[in-house]
Amino acid sequence: MGLVDRVAGPLIWILVHVVQGVLLIVLGAVGLIALTVPPEDQQVVLFELNPAHALLLLVTGVLAVVSAWTLRTIRWFAAAELAVFLVLFLYGTAQSTANESSTIFSLDPPENFLHAALALLGFIVLCGAYVVPRSASRRRLITTMHRPGAHEAGSGDDQTSR
Repeated sequence: MGLVDRVAGPLIWILVHVVQGVLLIVLGAVGLIALTVPPEDQQVVLFELNPAHALLLLVTGVLAVVSAWTLRTIRWFAAAELAVFLVLFLYGTAQSTANESSTIFSLDPPENFLHAALALLGFIVLCGAYVVPRSASRRRLITTMHRPGAHEAGSGDDQTSR
């Protein structure tokens, strides 16, 4: 594995994470801005965002960009994103079938699909960030040849067994 592979692996997941964060920041900010312009119930792209939902997307986007610092923080954020948005998807889907817009976020089917997509993206990033190899400088190779006294003990056993 060359240097390019060791650098490109983490950069791909950092890039995916930052792009996701920027898109969520834009969607959340546009949702908050759209709430100030009459009529307040207008759609943003396909979504009817209320203040709580727009703020959730904005905070999620900011946290995604901030957590793109290391692979460890990306993994933690992706795990949290998977859990939170999966729960929101399941809760929103269950509530939307009973009474549309009965949740605090006014979750309609487009928002539920957004939450399902974000949970799936969190799963993909989590899996992808875990398979990125660590740099060779952080690995510890333990062999019996480098342990003190291992060679002497092994040579004595070899002579007695012959």
